[in-house]
Order: sequence, then C-alpha cells, then structure tokens
Amino acid sequence: MDKDLLYRYFDGTATPEEGKEVKRWMEASADNRKAFFRERRLFDALLMNADMASEEERRHPFLRGFQGWECLKIAVVLLVGVCLHQAYLMLADCRTETCTTVRVPAGQRTHITLPDGTGVWLNARSEMSYSTSFNQNHREVSLRGEAFFEVAKNEGLPFVVRTSTFGVEATGTQFNVEAYPGRQHFEAALMEGGIHVYRLDRPEQNVRLAPLQKVYWENGRLKVAALDNLDDYRWRDGLICFRNETFSHIMQQFQKSFGIRIQIHNKEVMKYTYTGKFRMNDGVDYALRVLQRDIRFLYRKNDEKEIIDIY
Repeated sequence: MDKDLLYRYFDGTATPEEGKEVKRWMEASADNRKAFFRERRLFDALLMNADMASEEERRHPFLRGFQGWECLKIAVVLLVGVCLHQAYLMLADCRTETCTTVRVPAGQRTHITLPDGTGVWLNARSEMSYSTSFNQNHREVSLRGEAFFEVAKNEGLPFVVRTSTFGVEATGTQFNVEAYPGRQHFEAALMEGGIHVYRLDRPEQNVRLAPLQKVYWENGRLKVAALDNLDDYRWRDGLICFRNETFSHIMQQFQKSFGIRIQIHNKEVMKYTYTGKFRMNDGVDYALRVLQRDIRFLYRKNDEKEIIDIY
C-alpha cells in the first residue's frame, strides 16, 4: 500500500474511492491490518510532534525560515520513537510498585501492546497504568478515561481493568470501558467473548455480559442493555459518531474528546437531535460550524479558559 495514500486517508483528505481502496487492502489480511495500525500510530506521533514543532517555532522565530523549519521537520521524523516515548510513556510510582503510565492528550488517541500481547486503544484524555510485574503473576491495569481492549487469551491469568469504582475481568475477549474521572458515568460494552463487571467496594453488585451487551451505572445499580450501535466505538478510527442524539449529548462528547468545557445558554438547541460523524483531527470549531448548518446557534470560544459558550 502506498504510504502517501495511507496518510491522506488518516488525514481525511483521501477521496471516497481511495478510502475504499485502503479499507479493502486493510481487510485483505492480518498482516495488512497490522501494517495499517502501525502506520496509524506513526501518523499520530507525527501529528503530536508537529504540534510540538509549532510551539517551538512560536518560541523561536528564527525557525520560520525555510532552512530552520526543514531541519526541524527532519529532526521530528528521526526522533519519532523518542518523542512518542516521552509523550505517551511516563514512569510513575503505583503505591508499592513502579508502573508504566500511558497518557493521551485531548483530541488524540493511541494504540499500545501490553507485555502479554493484549492490544489497547486509549481514547482522548485517558490514562492507563500497569506495573512492571504485569504478566508475571497478574494481568491488571488501572484506567481513567476510555479504552478498547483486545485481550490475549490466558484462562489461568484473568485480565482485570480497574477504574475508580468498578472492576472488569476477562480471560480473552474484546470490550470497551468508559470511566472518565469527575463524571458519574460508567459503561462497559462487550463485542466478543465474556466479561465480569463488579463494584470494587461491593463485589456482590456484579453482572456477566454476553457478546453485544453493555452494562452501565444508573440510579445506584448496574443495568444491562443490548449493544445496538457499534458506531459509538469508532473513536478508535478518530471518529465521533452520533445517531439521533440530542444536542446536549453531542456537546458532552465534544467535552470528552477535546478537553474543553461547553456551557449551553440557548435552550432552543435542546429540542434538536443529530445524526452524523466528525473527525477528531478536524477540531471542535469545525464540528460546531457543521452543526450550525442545521441548528441555529452562535458560540464564543475562550481558549485561555478552555470554555465554549453556546448562545
């Protein structure tokens, strides 16, 4: 697969025909799929480093010259591995053990492979930690935010995701967990296999999910429902998807993805629902301008305070 085409696809500038070509190539084999996600991670790293380079350019005006900027771009490419490590992987003390902590900034997502072979996609503004003894006598991670897990099968060593309130246990499966700090919302959605979900402080409150079910916390109880919209989990592709969702719900998703607080003063917008998709890379301003085509409202953005007011 031509890398220029892949990168246009990641950037959202590929034509619909080119997009179909990329998807056909990716789905043709497991090796192609691995290559696709490998290039996706490299693309995300380049995006992050481009942001870092832009900041460096603002701090050092001499870089605006062609020669300085070209040198900086070359340095960014050469140091992708180092920068990705510095941007995502940080050592932290996890109570009694040294842990690896992966943090993802607003508007981004990343993929990592744990020592046992488990693949993890982390969504924007998420953080996951695991100890250096992971996969020796336990497989446990701590999550703040949202992640999609493709768990390597090991019947003798269950895989556990701990949030601030809940535990999710599996041996080998695919599932999504959403548990952002500061929000009452918790949800675990199962695509394949089976998971056991329980409250950490009251293990008697627990449920077991079958494929295409989800569990969420509401009114002091764990409730199970059918999983009928997999588009909700396409954030792994850099997409924010909606199907007949309220304006308020969409703004909540923007807050989660872009790390900005949105205050709605125009109550008229609450009566509308919306179906569509947005790319995270396009940013919150672009998404709001698209919504303005169908819903009449104005907005004011305060970058310093990271607040958007809807009027």
